[in-house]
Amino acid sequence: MYTTEPFIEEFLNELVPEKDNYLKEMRRFAEEEEVPIIDRQVENYLAFFLSVLKPRTILELGTAIGYSASVMARATNAVITTVELDSVRAINARTHLQNQHLEDRVDLIVGDAAEFITKDRGSYDFIFIDAAKGQYEVYLKECLRLLNEDGVICMDNVLFHGMLASKALFKRRKITIVKRLKRMLHTVFQSDELSVNLLPVGDGVLMIRRLNE
Repeated sequence: MYTTEPFIEEFLNELVPEKDNYLKEMRRFAEEEEVPIIDRQVENYLAFFLSVLKPRTILELGTAIGYSASVMARATNAVITTVELDSVRAINARTHLQNQHLEDRVDLIVGDAAEFITKDRGSYDFIFIDAAKGQYEVYLKECLRLLNEDGVICMDNVLFHGMLASKALFKRRKITIVKRLKRMLHTVFQSDELSVNLLPVGDGVLMIRRLNE
């Protein structure tokens, strides 16, 4: 957590208990295997927001072990398409989805997210982006094309471990990713065609929808 003080993060995590034993075990597995999944506060926000939005179709870029797909499937009745590059993580994700009886509503695609969305002709009410951060600009351009009227795009980790906001946290080997993320943020906030909000939740959650529809 890089957007709030550690004591606030600890308080919020204690305030929002893990309500489901299976998700709790998934989170423990992710921590042990060092697989990145959504922050607990992002999870809580996402579940709440989707319960209000009530999307019928969801696209997710970056499945990992299926944690966020599980959260979204539980919060909605939507049909979910999720894309994961790592075949081993995809196998774990399929197992977790099957164990929760969610496989009928979640279509897991193994492949490169950028390649998938370039060819995809689907349309989605909600798009959750949590794949390669250096490709966020590419993802956004294509996802805006795939977004339904009144649809919403959610991009996680846009502050990139706090590096965009703090020079003290900056790592030189990540300079290309940081530059691309900064450029993307500048572009969307300057756009007259988009409504944009950057939330200081987790490592930064960017919400985007089109205007004048």
